[in-house]
Amino acid sequence: LPPTRAAALPDGEARGAKAADLGGRPPVWFLIGPNYSGKTTFARWAADRMFAAGRSAFLGALDPLNRTLSAFFMDVEQPASADPSLTPAWLRSVVEHLMRERLPAIADMGGGDTSLARLISDLPGLADTMEEAGIAPVAAYFLGPRVDDLSSLATFEASGFRPRATLLVLNGARVDAGLDPAEAFAPIRRHSAVRSAVARGAVVVEMPRLDPPELALEVERKRLGFGAARDGEGGLGPLDRAGVRAWMDRMQRAFAPVEPWLP
Repeated sequence: LPPTRAAALPDGEARGAKAADLGGRPPVWFLIGPNYSGKTTFARWAADRMFAAGRSAFLGALDPLNRTLSAFFMDVEQPASADPSLTPAWLRSVVEHLMRERLPAIADMGGGDTSLARLISDLPGLADTMEEAGIAPVAAYFLGPRVDDLSSLATFEASGFRPRATLLVLNGARVDAGLDPAEAFAPIRRHSAVRSAVARGAVVVEMPRLDPPELALEVERKRLGFGAARDGEGGLGPLDRAGVRAWMDRMQRAFAPVEPWLP
């Protein structure tokens, strides 16, 4: 997407609007964004937090080539085939199931996913249809500092997919070391697609980086849940456990504005 020359967001709009009331409807999260934008990291954190609290939700991994979520949790649903042409029909059946059973869900869409775009194209009123069926779609866009990362947001919003619960997640892990995150994300915040989404009620949050990068890789390599890593499973040392704990605390604070939307 080309950059815009709009002014920076006023201070009062910096983090977006107040989170919309879901009216008691179970949330259905669509995690949208390019590869390595933080979707699966968020899904792991949200699901870990949910299970620790004794709650449950439908978990879906839709990327035909990268279904990392299923390595961390049991009973992650996914298309039977890696053929991406079959994923749209599978997603449609999943949404039908969620509406029928009124279930909360976290759907980890693939980078470059076309299945949700296909569903929105077929059903421009998808968000309203889901709400009328008693579930609340949550469109969560995961963004690095590249303006091109906004392509799905711009396309889906223009197509009519504008859930009342829309979240723009600025992933600090995608900012190069040594750069100021505020400066790195300034073009994103100024972009017309972001300003339009915020104006209609989207919430902006900043997702913290798990540092050092070697720790994040170690937790993933050992297929540890974040809670398990924090509590010392997997042989992590005291400093690494403290680092995971601090990151989990920062995640909780970062997503506090949309606490009612979390499953």
